[in-house]
Amino acid sequence: MVLDTIDHASRYFSLGEGISKALHYLQQNDLSGVEPGRYEIEGDRLVMMVFEQENTNTNECRLEGHRRYIDLQFWVAGSELVGHEVLNSQPVLEAYSEKSDCGFYNCIASYYRLLPGMFVIFYPSDLHTAVSDPLSNERVKKVVFKISTEA
Repeated sequence: MVLDTIDHASRYFSLGEGISKALHYLQQNDLSGVEPGRYEIEGDRLVMMVFEQENTNTNECRLEGHRRYIDLQFWVAGSELVGHEVLNSQPVLEAYSEKSDCGFYNCIASYYRLLPGMFVIFYPSDLHTAVSDPLSNERVKKVVFKISTEA
């Protein structure tokens, strides 16, 4: 997992071509006016999904994990608490689905507050979730890049 602000994006360009392209895209585009939806930047190798939602709370301890894609998540507006745990032998809540590239696990996570201008990178070894920030009632707008792990 990597967590930082877009101001420091250049520190992470060397983490791979897909990550570099996603970070450059964030630096070069104002995403505040982009409508929620799915946008293919480079086919299914680099996909951008825009989400806009009310800040809602959940007590679920349900973290997701991926195998084929790295998630790079960026907060445009609002804030959330992002939970993280390294994948090892956690109990499986929902088996991995090849179709959705997602499995769900039950575990205790460490949480970090993500504010506008911040991003986080989750690799396939990172389980993650996002929950409401109890200190904010602002509507959340988040961009998630799906970056293929396949060469």
